[in-house]
Amino acid sequence: MRHDGSGMPETGPRDNDLVAASRISAAMIVRDEEAYLDDCLRSIVDEVDEIVIVDTGSRDRTCDIARRYGARLFSFPWTGDFAAARNHALDQASGDWILYIDADERLVVPTAGALRAAVAQPDVVALAVRFQPRANFTPYREIRIFRRDPRIRFRGVIHETMRPDLHTVLQTDGMALAVADVGITHVGYDGEMIGKYRRNLPLLEAAVKKTPDRVFLWTDMAEALAGLGRNEEAARACRRAIELAEASQELKQRHDAVPAWRRLIALSAAEPAEAVALARRALALYPLSHSLQYDLARALFAAGRTDELFPIVDALTAIDPETFSHPIVAYDKRIFGEWAFDLKGAAHARRGHRAEAAAAFARAAALAPDNLAYRAKATAFAAANASPARPPG
Repeated sequence: MRHDGSGMPETGPRDNDLVAASRISAAMIVRDEEAYLDDCLRSIVDEVDEIVIVDTGSRDRTCDIARRYGARLFSFPWTGDFAAARNHALDQASGDWILYIDADERLVVPTAGALRAAVAQPDVVALAVRFQPRANFTPYREIRIFRRDPRIRFRGVIHETMRPDLHTVLQTDGMALAVADVGITHVGYDGEMIGKYRRNLPLLEAAVKKTPDRVFLWTDMAEALAGLGRNEEAARACRRAIELAEASQELKQRHDAVPAWRRLIALSAAEPAEAVALARRALALYPLSHSLQYDLARALFAAGRTDELFPIVDALTAIDPETFSHPIVAYDKRIFGEWAFDLKGAAHARRGHRAEAAAAFARAAALAPDNLAYRAKATAFAAANASPARPPG
């Protein structure tokens, strides 16, 4: 870590010393993160001036790893409130700027000095980074860097956010949001999710009582309920999220309802005609949502309306997921690649187009070489296409 001992910078831009004057504190909360923490701290240790870690009750080597990187380590009893723990970390920080990051995330600084240059921007209160929420997902922009200011606090027992306070400071001080040429990659969410659903559901139920109008809480509750097999309750949570989104003028609130529509479509899979109708209703509200386009294509296939899905999957496969990004939405790259080609292959197969089916399955196999099913289908349809047609009779 760099320690210049410069203290708080003067108000407004100075000269080239401004970069050195702006100190950055990484603020984290952790618990039993020995599997992830080392890689996280390695990614930030040379980019920030201090690392503040608040431990909420680790029983593994988490604290030892933190000390090895020179982190300032604090204990905070877990109260079931993520915002309270994060705010305790803010209270311990001494930098001019806060980078908030989790143990299962990695900071990506593509060019030397990019983070320092970002916080040197005058009249900026917060910075959005290029955030990849899961492996094999496209990135979006998320605010992860902001000025250390007692008016900016996290709120919410789960899915905590400082956005309301940031917007208040923006309006009060006439400052701006900006973009940092850095990224954060999230490496979690792999593996079994039932434990997470069970942990989060009581927190989400408490959160919607305190903040009943926040769409994201309802969509995440629907996901947890569906993951636990409580489908009727999941559907009710989805409908509540959709109602709130339709009544909101805030762009993020409105987009946060897309997963609720997707979950309703998935819950209607046993009734393909209903799933098609739901997907069309959702796309009328979100015509540019590629996830909903893919869901419609799948519903059309299930409903036997094969011809209608080809334009959709062709449009999806025309998108390069390696260069695609959206300001507020992340997409699973597979809807632009292997999944779309697999669906296209199945549609061609249903129509008896063996060569086209083989080609589509081969494209899926090339994009996912570990998926033996794609390769098997490509081989089978290629062989069937090469076989001479049997004479009638």
